[in-house]
Amino acid sequence: MAQVAGGPRHAKVGFIHTTPPTIGMAERYMKECLPGTDYVHLYDGNVKIDNFRSPIGLTPKANLFRFAVFADQLERAGCDLIASCCSLMPRATAFAAQVVSVPFIQLDAVILDRAVAQFKRIGVFTTTPYTVPYLEEGLRARAARLGKQIQIEFSIAESALDLFNAGELEEHDRIVLRDVRKLSEQDVDCVLMGQIAFALMDQKLEALGWSDLSISPSPSSASGICSRSTSARWAPRASW
Repeated sequence: MAQVAGGPRHAKVGFIHTTPPTIGMAERYMKECLPGTDYVHLYDGNVKIDNFRSPIGLTPKANLFRFAVFADQLERAGCDLIASCCSLMPRATAFAAQVVSVPFIQLDAVILDRAVAQFKRIGVFTTTPYTVPYLEEGLRARAARLGKQIQIEFSIAESALDLFNAGELEEHDRIVLRDVRKLSEQDVDCVLMGQIAFALMDQKLEALGWSDLSISPSPSSASGICSRSTSARWAPRASW
C-alpha cells in the first residue's frame, strides 16, 4: 500500500478490454491472487472491430489513439498500473505508454518472456492469423535481447474463434485442446497459448497434465506481473 495524505491506500490496477470475457478473467485473477488491490475495467468493442477490419499485422491508427486516451483516463482515475488484455495491441500499448507516467503493460508479456527465456523450439497456438505478426515480433525481439536463436511453429484454428465469438465455449475449448495436443506432438519444447483469453482455459489445461508443457496467462503469471509493477511504485526493487 502507498502512504497518502490521510492514511494508506491500496494500489490500483486499470484493465483495458476489447472483448467482454477477459473482464471476468481479470476479476477472478485479482480476487484470487491480489486481494485488497483496487481495480477498474475499461471496455471498448470498437477496438476489436477495427483490428479485424484492418490488414493482418497493421495496428489501426484509431486504436493507437484510443489506447492513448484510455491510458490517460485510467491514470487520471488513480491507477498505478495499466494492463492491456488484448493480444493484438502490443504496439498500441507501447505507443500509449508514452503519454502516462505509470507502467502500461501487455498482460501476456510475462508468458512471452518465460517462453523465450526457457525454451528454444516454441510452438504457438492461436485461433486467428491476426495475432501471428505480434507474437512473432514479440518473441524474436526478446530472443534478440538475450542473444538467443529460437524456432517458432504456429498452429492456427480459426474455426475456434468463430465459436468463441458465438459464445459456444465448450466446443471452442474442445477444438483448442485437440489442436494443442497435435502441436505438442511436433518437435517443440513448449506450447505457447497465443491469446490472453486462453487463460479462461487454465484449469482444463492443468487437468490434462499440460501445466508444464503449455504456457498461458494464469492467475499466478498475470497477477505476478501486476504485483511487481504496482509494488515498484511503492517499494524498493528488491521486493520484486
